[in-house]
Amino acid sequence: MNQAMEYQAKIQSLFNEWKAKPEKNGIDHQNSIFVRDGIVCPEQWYSQETRPMFLLKEAYGGNGDWDLIADHLLTSGKMGRGTWRRVTEWTRGLLSTSSSYIEPYADDSANCYGNQCLKKIAVVNVRKSGGTPSSNMECINNYARTDASELKCEIELIDPTVIVCGYTISSLNIIMGHDIKNYGKTNSNLYYHMTLNKHDVIVLDYWHPSNHYPDIMNYYGLIGIYQQALLQKGK
Repeated sequence: MNQAMEYQAKIQSLFNEWKAKPEKNGIDHQNSIFVRDGIVCPEQWYSQETRPMFLLKEAYGGNGDWDLIADHLLTSGKMGRGTWRRVTEWTRGLLSTSSSYIEPYADDSANCYGNQCLKKIAVVNVRKSGGTPSSNMECINNYARTDASELKCEIELIDPTVIVCGYTISSLNIIMGHDIKNYGKTNSNLYYHMTLNKHDVIVLDYWHPSNHYPDIMNYYGLIGIYQQALLQKGK
């Protein structure tokens, strides 16, 4: 069994157990709409040198349980200029930028779901059920605490090399059980490091991709921070 097949078997089992969890702390996965997520294309993910995972808050919609990847990210529908257009732009930059080169911003990113950049990411929503259009971080972090073991297991199965926190580093701290900003060398450039599966992971403490700042500012802000992390890592 290769890594992709092993991942698919384990993540399916994890989500089944997660959905069946008894109600706790006001969280009732069994009787709420449960949204699965994870690696978009496992078949190519594990061969990538850079594996960017986006830790987001929540997904919402639908009349029953659904899959963010199969039912949304891998469709061929047209994207607006919101979250997934930004994620596409950011991913292109993360995959092509090095310590000596920044991939230029281009306002011609693919405008449909199922594009090649989205196929090279993983997505983890902290809140797996009962999502709403307007996020409340106290509520999101209640999910992080209540589902910490499942969320940590999911992240370990995904095995990213880069985690982009969409205003969720406080949730990641809860999930991992320590303050990422005080783990190892701290800095003022919004990048940090943590160890996962015995290797280093760059953590980028950034805004949610649906924020209202201009696209070009979002892009160079994130990619510039990422390059600084690469430079520091190479020292």
